[in-house]
Amino acid sequence: MKSRRTCREAAMQTLYLCDAQGSLCVETAEVFSSHFLPCGVNDDGDNDAPRETHPFYREILEGVLTNLDGIDTAIGLASANWSVARMALVERNIIRVAVYEILYRSDVPLKCAINEAIEIAKDFASQEGPTFINGVLDKVASQRA
Repeated sequence: MKSRRTCREAAMQTLYLCDAQGSLCVETAEVFSSHFLPCGVNDDGDNDAPRETHPFYREILEGVLTNLDGIDTAIGLASANWSVARMALVERNIIRVAVYEILYRSDVPLKCAINEAIEIAKDFASQEGPTFINGVLDKVASQRA
């Protein structure tokens, strides 16, 4: 079974692809998932057997897409000098995953959502990405409280 971080990374990558295509919707995400299965599980060890998408990956992806307007509004309020549209695609989608967890997942502690986003940003975002993401997410978390 894949780790939760792997599921978060895969969800961010799927959102990135959909965002780059200008089609942030479940249907586009499903096409990507069905072809690439970025977070698949196959418990029998047979790499050629069909894999199912990990439930946590699906929860994040569907949660972000279902709540996209609220998530983007929260991001916009937390980043006064940067509109959501101006943010780099990678950073924007890392932030979306974390904001979904902050606002809509009571089972994920705030610090965990923020720290996971920063760690993912270290691997995928620009050099300034982790600092930028930390600032936006801290503001979202403080506005939620």
